[in-house]
Amino acid sequence: MTAKHLTRTKAGKALLSLVVLALLAVALQSLVFSDASFTAGSANPANVFTAGSLSHTNSKAGVVIVDAANLRPGMSQEGTVTIGGTGTLTGLYTLNKGAVVDNPASPGLSRTLVLLIQQTGVATPLYNNRVDLMPASLTLGTIAPGASRTYLVRLTYPTTAANPALQGASMTLPLQFAGVTQ
Repeated sequence: MTAKHLTRTKAGKALLSLVVLALLAVALQSLVFSDASFTAGSANPANVFTAGSLSHTNSKAGVVIVDAANLRPGMSQEGTVTIGGTGTLTGLYTLNKGAVVDNPASPGLSRTLVLLIQQTGVATPLYNNRVDLMPASLTLGTIAPGASRTYLVRLTYPTTAANPALQGASMTLPLQFAGVTQ
């Protein structure tokens, strides 16, 4: 080999090395400074959210459940009311006692008459005592949409509580059924 040939070979190798390095630099620059981005997406269009509703029907809405006119000692009068769940939500229902009005205030029929409130088909009454001792609220339990419950409401004038001072007396007992969501 001649000196000229060795110079060309060294120069060729150097040139080849420079070309390879240049190509690597261009490739690295394209890779590092690339503007390419990879994204993926998916959508769930038309998601709809609505609030539920709690409502009920009352078979005796706005009317007297028990008409106990001319009640006398030893006698009972009763009526029934059906509460049905409508709307879309299950509710926890209560029976709330409004302000009892006795006329005359004393001795008062509310301190004499016995009130029975019982869900039909259930052996244990929700309440069975004098009207004046009834708590402000009784828990009736849950009623689901489409379900209903019937309640017996009975007023009894015990013979043992007969009092001539109560002749012609009257009593008003407001009852309100209410539900709250669970």
